[in-house]
Amino acid sequence: MPTAIIVDDSPIMRAQLRRAVSDAGFTIAVEVGTANELLALYEKHRPDLITLDIVMPGKDGASAAAELLGKHPQAVVVMCTSLASRDKILACQKAGVRYFLLKPFDPVNATTVFRGILARPRAAAQAKS
Repeated sequence: MPTAIIVDDSPIMRAQLRRAVSDAGFTIAVEVGTANELLALYEKHRPDLITLDIVMPGKDGASAAAELLGKHPQAVVVMCTSLASRDKILACQKAGVRYFLLKPFDPVNATTVFRGILARPRAAAQAKS
């Protein structure tokens, strides 16, 4: 079964993301409130999906995404943020992030986005290995 890592400092947002990600067909490998250990968590769990908030204590999501995608460009990251700063969005895109959900997000739309990612051939191939 495909797996996901949820990274958000808000317990409420983690619960909403958990529901949407699970409804899309993913198993949650781990949930954390900071991005400080994202690279190590990715290397341990090799998830098919990572949801990542931009603004968090410690390392911000844009920096964490750049670090992760610099080492693992095949990783699939969905930035989930209430921050609509053009600079942060561009930094994420430059790092290789292709998916964004603006908070507060519609759970049905979020589940649709996550299902679309799961349906991609690369994600499906990783799910089988």
